[in-house]
Order: sequence, then structure tokens, then C-alpha cells
Amino acid sequence: MMKLNLIRHSTWLGIAVFSSMLSGCIFIGDYDDVFEPGPKALTYEVCYSNIDCYAGEYCEELALPADRYTEFVNAICTVGCFDDLDCPVSEFNGLPGACLDHAILGGPLGARVCVERCELDADCDVPAGFGCELIARDRICVPIR
Repeated sequence: MMKLNLIRHSTWLGIAVFSSMLSGCIFIGDYDDVFEPGPKALTYEVCYSNIDCYAGEYCEELALPADRYTEFVNAICTVGCFDDLDCPVSEFNGLPGACLDHAILGGPLGARVCVERCELDADCDVPAGFGCELIARDRICVPIR
């Protein structure tokens, strides 16, 4: 009789395990850390690749020229431009963007990109390493550290 009870209990246990495997997984928890690919950076915000930027923008590396005291590099989401009218207003500081020859900031000759204008360091993303500098007759946010 004992063997019969043991067989019945193990049969029910086997059926329960098999049924739970068929039902699939159920995750109960916090979803804040789920990776969601897609754009997250606004114009003039720091980026790491083009996928961080919204449609029509690209992640462009900016660097202070080598003839300065040191070379600092960082990247922002930006757009190409012909003149200042092509550049969007900064959502961070409300100032209109500036269209600069990218060669001034370590880029290829002839390419022009929009950069964020500023009046003082607080107008730039200081925690990300940007500060306000006078470059090419414009005060712009550039990598400073």
C-alpha cells in the first residue's frame, strides 16, 4: 500500500511539473531596467552612437583642436547645416543653435554641423563634460574635460 501511495504522489508531482513547463514563464517584478532600443537623446545631448539620436540626427564627435592646451572629445546628437537658420533651438537652454565648420571642432573639412550656443557654462551639459567657450566668434558648448 505504501508503494502505491508513493507512486500516486510522484505521478501527481510529475503532472504538476510538466503542466508548469507547458504554461511558460511569468515574470513578476520591476520593469524599469528593461533595455528599450531607440532614440533617447535630444538635439545637442550626449550620445554614444547614431541609435541614441532621433530620426534625421546623427551622433557626431566634437573635439577641441590639437593646438589648444589639450584635446577633449565628446559626442552630441546633431544635424548637418548650411547656416544658423538650419539649426534647432536648444531644448535645454532655449538658445538658437550655431552652424559651424566641423573642422573647427576636430571634424572633416567642409562639413558643417549644428552646435549648442551658450552664454555661460551652466547653459551646457556640465556633468557630461561640456562647457561654454568662445570659438569662431560664437560662444558654444564644447567638450572641456
